[in-house]
Amino acid sequence: MLDLILIQVLQVLVFSFGIYFLLIAAAGLFTKPPCRVHSPRLKFAVIVAAHNEERVVAKLIRNLLNLEYPKQMYDVYVIADHCTDATAAIAQRSGALVWKRSGSVRGKGRSLQEIMHGLGFTSPGEKRYDAAAIIDADNLVALNFLQVMNNRLLEGEKLIQCSIDSKNPNDSWVTSVFSVNFWINNRFILQARSNLGLSSLTAGTGVCISREIIEKTGWSTVTLTEDLEYAVQALALGYRASFARETRVYDEKPINFKAACLQRLRWARGQLNVAMLYAPRLLLTGLRKGDPARFEGGLRLLQLPVLALGIVMLILAPLQPQFFRDTSVYYQIGLRFPWAAFFFAAVPYLLPVAALFLDRLPLKPYRYFLLYPLFYLSWIILVLYALITFRKQKWVPSQHKCNLDYLHMPPASASTCLRARFRLGRTGLKEYS
Repeated sequence: MLDLILIQVLQVLVFSFGIYFLLIAAAGLFTKPPCRVHSPRLKFAVIVAAHNEERVVAKLIRNLLNLEYPKQMYDVYVIADHCTDATAAIAQRSGALVWKRSGSVRGKGRSLQEIMHGLGFTSPGEKRYDAAAIIDADNLVALNFLQVMNNRLLEGEKLIQCSIDSKNPNDSWVTSVFSVNFWINNRFILQARSNLGLSSLTAGTGVCISREIIEKTGWSTVTLTEDLEYAVQALALGYRASFARETRVYDEKPINFKAACLQRLRWARGQLNVAMLYAPRLLLTGLRKGDPARFEGGLRLLQLPVLALGIVMLILAPLQPQFFRDTSVYYQIGLRFPWAAFFFAAVPYLLPVAALFLDRLPLKPYRYFLLYPLFYLSWIILVLYALITFRKQKWVPSQHKCNLDYLHMPPASASTCLRARFRLGRTGLKEYS
């Protein structure tokens, strides 16, 4: 009897989380107007963490040095983290300020901790910068990036994540599906939470952090997903991450399936570790202070553990099919409301289609539409494996093969209207009105 009650409770928990995230996603059907424009007033440190990125770093630096923002109001720093190639020399020759790292401890989290201290964000002395922007070495950046961050910081936002787009959406079926997945994330996770006044997530690149937050939080991250961990640390202090959909970074997606799985496995392990470290704190703080954003942030961290729980129950179901069928909320709803069961099954297809029309996305990456279930199935398997091996915190660098210049971005990523409204011209990616 107790077993039956326990399974029923777990089934209701899994179902409730599904409904909860579906309701959050529904808020992404609406679009907030862009932030009010301010004249450039703030000075930025643009930080690029790099490990053996000689193939792509020069293109990014050229891009960053041509942003549509006064050149005297930002500096570009490249952290050469234990590089064994020509990354540092190329970065310096390209016009960036190079911060070399060596020693026993490596990784993006420690690199950012050191440079934040060295630039005076977390140490006494001259306050040279009003904010720090963090960009991955394989990215390209929309030319209005710093202007948008200036606008939003002056409007009172403190932690800002821009849209994540793709440099190579058409290179393979993997990059196509991966790119569409990020577009869905922009619309139905980041935009949705922003619309509801909740805290958006940060993606590790295209993020801007005000001096105020860095001074109060420092920079001390220990998981594989330092971006999520830092956003959670800030949220615990009451700082919500906002979403700037009017600018973006173009990220390189893995071309082959194995590389994509390794990257997502790292994310899953990191997210599980962040959940274990911070979810209880956020939930309790949110309840104690009556803060919906903090409480919802704690619920968001429980997404992967609850998903893993649902996977385990799905695996065990064939051992006692009648038992699990009788306790399954989805099964009981399907018996009474067949249309609801059809809707739940169709959601993985409905979200990409909704994003396609709402953001006027390029159609070509959608030619692999029928392969989306494979992508989602592999994610489920990776989450389960991450649950078993979450203590493995080894970082595996991504291999970069896309060597585009910001002047020659693929039209598939740049010709949309509502997404960021860029056009290609002699001076690169520009926003038009």
